Amino acid sequence: MQKFLLLIGLIPFISNAQVKPSSKKAAPLIESITSDTVKGKCTAFVFEYDQLKRVSSITEKEIEIKKGPENKTSTIERKIEVQIFQYRQKEQIPFARQIDSYEDETGELIPEYQKLEYFLFKNGKRIGDSAVYPLYKRKVNAQVATFVQTPTEVTHELDLSEKDSTTYHPPNIYYNHFTIGNQKNIEDESSEHIISFRFNPRVYFTFTKFDQAINPLYQLNIAPILSNEKISISYNDDDLLLLDPKFDQNDGTEINWHYLNLNNPLMYSIERGETDSPFKDIIQFSYSYNQYQQPTYCKT
Repeated sequence: MQKFLLLIGLIPFISNAQVKPSSKKAAPLIESITSDTVKGKCTAFVFEYDQLKRVSSITEKEIEIKKGPENKTSTIERKIEVQIFQYRQKEQIPFARQIDSYEDETGELIPEYQKLEYFLFKNGKRIGDSAVYPLYKRKVNAQVATFVQTPTEVTHELDLSEKDSTTYHPPNIYYNHFTIGNQKNIEDESSEHIISFRFNPRVYFTFTKFDQAINPLYQLNIAPILSNEKISISYNDDDLLLLDPKFDQNDGTEINWHYLNLNNPLMYSIERGETDSPFKDIIQFSYSYNQYQQPTYCKT
Protein backbone atom coordinates (compact mmCIF):
# COMPACT_ATOMS: atom_id res chain seq x y z
CA MET A 1 0.00 0.00 0.00
CA GLN A 2 1.13 3.52 -0.74
CA LYS A 3 2.59 5.49 2.13
CA PHE A 4 0.43 8.44 3.14
CA LEU A 5 1.75 11.51 4.87
CA LEU A 6 -0.40 13.72 7.07
CA LEU A 7 0.44 17.09 8.57
CA ILE A 8 -1.02 18.21 11.87
CA GLY A 9 -0.95 21.98 12.31
CA LEU A 10 -0.98 23.56 15.76
CA ILE A 11 -1.73 27.15 16.66
CA PRO A 12 -0.56 28.81 19.92
CA PHE A 13 -4.04 30.07 20.79
CA ILE A 14 -3.38 31.97 23.99
CA SER A 15 -3.11 35.71 24.56
CA ASN A 16 -0.01 37.33 26.00
CA ALA A 17 -2.09 38.86 28.78
CA GLN A 18 -2.85 35.43 30.15
CA VAL A 19 0.80 34.37 30.41
CA LYS A 20 3.22 35.81 32.92
CA PRO A 21 6.82 36.16 31.70
CA SER A 22 8.03 33.56 34.17
CA SER A 23 5.16 31.12 33.68
CA LYS A 24 5.21 28.10 31.43
CA LYS A 25 3.26 28.58 28.22
CA ALA A 26 0.29 26.34 27.62
CA ALA A 27 0.44 23.85 24.78
CA PRO A 28 -1.08 25.24 21.57
CA LEU A 29 -4.41 24.06 20.18
CA ILE A 30 -4.64 22.16 16.95
CA GLU A 31 -5.22 24.32 13.87
CA SER A 32 -5.57 21.77 11.07
CA ILE A 33 -5.01 18.22 9.86
CA THR A 34 -4.01 17.90 6.20
CA SER A 35 -3.57 14.66 4.28
CA ASP A 36 -0.97 13.84 1.66
CA THR A 37 -1.78 14.78 -1.93
CA VAL A 38 -3.18 11.89 -3.98
CA LYS A 39 -3.98 12.49 -7.66
CA GLY A 40 -3.64 16.22 -7.19
CA LYS A 41 -6.06 16.40 -4.26
CA CYS A 42 -5.81 16.40 -0.47
CA THR A 43 -8.21 16.61 2.45
CA ALA A 44 -7.96 19.17 5.24
CA PHE A 45 -9.77 19.65 8.55
CA VAL A 46 -9.57 23.23 9.85
CA PHE A 47 -10.37 24.12 13.48
CA GLU A 48 -11.49 27.59 14.56
CA TYR A 49 -11.86 28.93 18.11
CA ASP A 50 -13.59 31.71 20.00
CA GLN A 51 -12.06 34.01 22.59
CA LEU A 52 -12.60 31.41 25.33
CA LYS A 53 -10.51 28.87 23.37
CA ARG A 54 -13.62 26.83 22.62
CA VAL A 55 -13.96 25.15 19.25
CA SER A 56 -16.38 27.29 17.24
CA SER A 57 -16.24 25.32 13.98
CA ILE A 58 -14.57 22.44 12.15
CA THR A 59 -14.42 22.63 8.36
CA GLU A 60 -13.63 19.62 6.20
CA LYS A 61 -12.47 20.65 2.75
CA GLU A 62 -10.94 19.20 -0.39
CA ILE A 63 -7.98 21.05 -1.86
CA GLU A 64 -7.17 20.48 -5.53
CA ILE A 65 -3.77 21.46 -6.87
CA LYS A 66 -3.66 22.37 -10.56
CA LYS A 67 -0.69 23.04 -12.79
CA GLY A 68 -0.87 25.90 -15.26
CA PRO A 69 1.44 27.40 -17.87
CA GLU A 70 5.14 27.46 -17.04
CA ASN A 71 4.54 24.89 -14.26
CA LYS A 72 2.76 27.45 -12.11
CA THR A 73 0.40 25.88 -9.60
CA SER A 74 -2.91 27.06 -8.21
CA THR A 75 -5.26 25.60 -5.62
CA ILE A 76 -9.03 25.22 -5.57
CA GLU A 77 -10.73 24.65 -2.22
CA ARG A 78 -14.15 23.04 -1.86
CA LYS A 79 -16.02 22.68 1.40
CA ILE A 80 -17.26 19.19 2.19
CA GLU A 81 -18.76 19.65 5.64
CA VAL A 82 -18.84 22.37 8.29
CA GLN A 83 -19.65 21.79 11.97
CA ILE A 84 -20.66 24.89 13.94
CA PHE A 85 -20.80 24.53 17.73
CA GLN A 86 -23.22 26.49 19.90
CA TYR A 87 -22.67 27.42 23.56
CA ARG A 88 -24.60 28.96 26.42
CA GLN A 89 -22.75 31.98 27.80
CA LYS A 90 -19.32 30.87 29.06
CA GLU A 91 -19.97 27.14 29.34
CA GLN A 92 -17.17 24.96 27.94
CA ILE A 93 -19.39 22.14 26.69
CA PRO A 94 -21.56 22.91 23.63
CA PHE A 95 -25.29 22.28 23.87
CA ALA A 96 -25.75 21.92 20.09
CA ARG A 97 -24.05 21.94 16.73
CA GLN A 98 -25.13 22.67 13.19
CA ILE A 99 -23.78 20.44 10.41
CA ASP A 100 -23.77 21.77 6.84
CA SER A 101 -22.95 19.54 3.86
CA TYR A 102 -21.86 20.74 0.41
CA GLU A 103 -22.06 19.45 -3.16
CA ASP A 104 -18.87 17.76 -4.37
CA GLU A 105 -18.79 19.42 -7.79
CA THR A 106 -20.41 22.82 -7.27
CA GLY A 107 -19.48 23.43 -3.64
CA GLU A 108 -23.00 24.66 -2.95
CA LEU A 109 -24.79 24.04 0.33
CA ILE A 110 -27.24 21.10 0.29
CA PRO A 111 -30.24 22.45 2.26
CA GLU A 112 -31.92 19.07 2.75
CA TYR A 113 -28.77 17.71 4.43
CA GLN A 114 -28.45 20.60 6.88
CA LYS A 115 -28.76 19.18 10.38
CA LEU A 116 -29.14 20.72 13.83
CA GLU A 117 -28.05 18.38 16.60
CA TYR A 118 -28.78 18.89 20.31
CA PHE A 119 -26.74 17.07 22.95
CA LEU A 120 -28.94 15.51 25.64
CA PHE A 121 -27.89 15.43 29.31
CA LYS A 122 -29.17 13.96 32.56
CA ASN A 123 -27.56 14.73 35.93
CA GLY A 124 -24.66 16.36 34.09
CA LYS A 125 -23.92 13.32 31.90
CA ARG A 126 -24.55 12.99 28.20
CA ILE A 127 -27.25 10.41 27.49
CA GLY A 128 -27.83 10.96 23.79
CA ASP A 129 -28.45 13.45 21.03
CA SER A 130 -31.44 14.67 19.06
CA ALA A 131 -31.10 15.74 15.42
CA VAL A 132 -33.58 17.77 13.40
CA TYR A 133 -33.52 18.90 9.77
CA PRO A 134 -34.73 22.53 9.53
CA LEU A 135 -35.75 22.25 5.86
CA TYR A 136 -38.34 19.59 6.64
CA LYS A 137 -39.59 21.31 9.80
CA ARG A 138 -42.44 19.16 11.17
CA LYS A 139 -42.44 16.67 8.31
CA VAL A 140 -39.61 14.67 9.87
CA ASN A 141 -39.53 13.70 13.54
CA ALA A 142 -36.38 14.32 15.54
CA GLN A 143 -33.84 11.50 15.27
CA VAL A 144 -32.88 10.61 18.83
CA ALA A 145 -29.76 8.54 19.53
CA THR A 146 -28.75 6.99 22.85
CA PHE A 147 -25.28 7.44 24.32
CA VAL A 148 -23.68 5.62 27.26
CA GLN A 149 -20.13 6.13 28.54
CA THR A 150 -18.42 4.35 31.43
CA PRO A 151 -14.71 4.16 32.36
CA THR A 152 -14.41 1.03 30.21
CA GLU A 153 -16.72 1.52 27.23
CA VAL A 154 -18.72 3.89 25.05
CA THR A 155 -21.83 3.00 23.05
CA HIS A 156 -23.84 5.11 20.62
CA GLU A 157 -27.00 3.82 18.95
CA LEU A 158 -29.28 5.53 16.45
CA ASP A 159 -32.49 3.63 15.75
CA LEU A 160 -34.19 4.88 12.58
CA SER A 161 -36.62 1.96 12.37
CA GLU A 162 -40.21 2.90 11.62
CA LYS A 163 -42.39 2.65 14.71
CA ASP A 164 -45.87 1.23 14.14
CA SER A 165 -47.58 -1.06 16.65
CA THR A 166 -49.85 -2.62 14.01
CA THR A 167 -47.31 -3.28 11.24
CA TYR A 168 -43.89 -4.90 11.26
CA HIS A 169 -41.08 -2.77 9.89
CA PRO A 170 -37.54 -4.09 9.37
CA PRO A 171 -34.80 -2.60 11.57
CA ASN A 172 -32.64 0.33 10.56
CA ILE A 173 -30.08 0.82 13.33
CA TYR A 174 -26.61 2.40 13.42
CA TYR A 175 -24.52 1.03 16.29
CA ASN A 176 -21.01 1.92 17.49
CA HIS A 177 -19.14 0.46 20.44
CA PHE A 178 -15.74 1.32 21.92
CA THR A 179 -13.74 -0.54 24.58
CA ILE A 180 -11.44 1.68 26.67
CA GLY A 181 -8.20 0.31 28.11
CA ASN A 182 -6.38 1.15 31.34
CA GLN A 183 -4.33 3.87 29.65
CA LYS A 184 -7.48 5.81 28.62
CA ASN A 185 -7.06 4.75 25.01
CA ILE A 186 -9.37 2.76 22.76
CA GLU A 187 -8.60 -0.95 22.60
CA ASP A 188 -11.20 -1.84 19.98
CA GLU A 189 -14.04 -0.25 18.05
CA SER A 190 -16.91 -1.90 16.22
CA SER A 191 -19.32 -0.28 13.81
CA GLU A 192 -22.34 -1.78 12.12
CA HIS A 193 -25.52 -0.86 10.32
CA ILE A 194 -28.44 -3.22 10.89
CA ILE A 195 -30.83 -2.61 8.02
CA SER A 196 -33.81 -4.52 6.63
CA PHE A 197 -33.07 -8.17 5.84
CA ARG A 198 -29.64 -7.48 4.38
CA PHE A 199 -26.53 -8.68 6.16
CA ASN A 200 -24.17 -5.81 6.85
CA PRO A 201 -21.24 -7.19 8.85
CA ARG A 202 -19.65 -4.94 11.38
CA VAL A 203 -16.20 -3.46 10.92
CA TYR A 204 -13.66 -3.99 13.69
CA PHE A 205 -10.81 -1.64 14.59
CA THR A 206 -8.22 -3.01 17.02
CA PHE A 207 -5.63 -0.66 18.55
CA THR A 208 -2.45 -2.33 19.76
CA LYS A 209 0.07 0.44 20.37
CA PHE A 210 0.13 4.13 21.34
CA ASP A 211 2.83 6.72 21.96
CA GLN A 212 3.22 8.62 25.25
CA ALA A 213 2.37 12.05 23.83
CA ILE A 214 -0.94 13.87 24.24
CA ASN A 215 -3.47 13.53 21.44
CA PRO A 216 -4.22 17.11 20.22
CA LEU A 217 -7.91 16.24 19.79
CA TYR A 218 -8.11 15.10 23.41
CA GLN A 219 -7.07 18.62 24.50
CA LEU A 220 -10.12 20.25 22.93
CA ASN A 221 -13.14 21.36 24.96
CA ILE A 222 -15.42 19.32 22.66
CA ALA A 223 -13.56 16.04 23.30
CA PRO A 224 -15.80 14.91 26.22
CA ILE A 225 -18.94 15.41 24.15
CA LEU A 226 -17.55 13.76 20.99
CA SER A 227 -15.97 10.68 22.58
CA ASN A 228 -17.74 8.44 20.04
CA GLU A 229 -16.45 10.43 17.07
CA LYS A 230 -13.22 10.79 15.11
CA ILE A 231 -11.46 12.66 12.36
CA SER A 232 -11.32 10.25 9.44
CA ILE A 233 -9.58 10.37 6.06
CA SER A 234 -10.63 7.64 3.62
CA TYR A 235 -8.81 6.25 0.60
CA ASN A 236 -10.54 4.37 -2.21
CA ASP A 237 -9.19 1.37 -4.11
CA ASP A 238 -7.76 3.62 -6.82
CA ASP A 239 -5.71 5.53 -4.24
CA LEU A 240 -3.85 2.39 -3.09
CA LEU A 241 -1.02 0.40 -4.60
CA LEU A 242 -1.68 -3.33 -4.37
CA LEU A 243 1.26 -5.40 -3.21
CA ASP A 244 0.11 -8.38 -5.27
CA PRO A 245 -1.75 -7.73 -8.55
CA LYS A 246 -3.41 -11.15 -8.32
CA PHE A 247 -5.61 -9.80 -5.56
CA ASP A 248 -7.48 -7.01 -7.29
CA GLN A 249 -10.28 -6.56 -4.78
CA ASN A 250 -9.90 -4.11 -1.95
CA ASP A 251 -12.25 -2.06 0.18
CA GLY A 252 -9.95 0.91 0.49
CA THR A 253 -8.78 2.01 3.92
CA GLU A 254 -9.10 4.87 6.36
CA ILE A 255 -6.89 6.82 8.74
CA ASN A 256 -8.54 7.79 12.03
CA TRP A 257 -7.87 10.04 15.01
CA HIS A 258 -10.36 9.76 17.88
CA TYR A 259 -11.29 12.47 20.38
CA LEU A 260 -11.45 9.80 23.08
CA ASN A 261 -7.81 8.69 22.96
CA LEU A 262 -5.43 10.25 25.48
CA ASN A 263 -2.43 9.39 23.29
CA ASN A 264 -1.72 8.98 19.58
CA PRO A 265 -2.02 5.57 17.86
CA LEU A 266 1.12 3.86 16.61
CA MET A 267 -0.61 0.78 15.24
CA TYR A 268 -4.13 -0.44 14.62
CA SER A 269 -5.82 -2.94 12.34
CA ILE A 270 -9.09 -2.98 10.40
CA GLU A 271 -10.97 -6.23 9.99
CA ARG A 272 -14.13 -6.51 7.90
CA GLY A 273 -17.02 -8.95 7.86
CA GLU A 274 -17.53 -12.22 6.04
CA THR A 275 -19.05 -10.67 2.92
CA ASP A 276 -16.27 -8.10 2.44
CA SER A 277 -12.59 -8.29 1.61
CA PRO A 278 -10.74 -11.08 3.49
CA PHE A 279 -7.73 -8.81 4.00
CA LYS A 280 -6.90 -7.13 7.28
CA ASP A 281 -5.46 -3.62 7.12
CA ILE A 282 -2.54 -2.95 9.45
CA ILE A 283 -1.93 0.77 9.87
CA GLN A 284 1.38 1.89 11.39
CA PHE A 285 2.26 5.46 12.38
CA SER A 286 5.41 7.42 13.09
CA TYR A 287 5.38 11.04 14.26
CA SER A 288 7.48 14.16 14.53
CA TYR A 289 6.75 16.25 17.62
CA ASN A 290 7.06 19.88 18.68
CA GLN A 291 8.49 21.20 21.95
CA TYR A 292 5.20 20.40 23.71
CA GLN A 293 5.38 16.76 22.59
CA GLN A 294 2.46 17.23 20.25
CA PRO A 295 2.53 15.49 16.85
CA THR A 296 3.08 17.89 13.95
CA TYR A 297 3.86 15.38 11.19
CA CYS A 298 2.71 11.82 10.71
CA LYS A 299 3.84 9.10 8.35
CA THR A 300 1.58 6.07 7.87
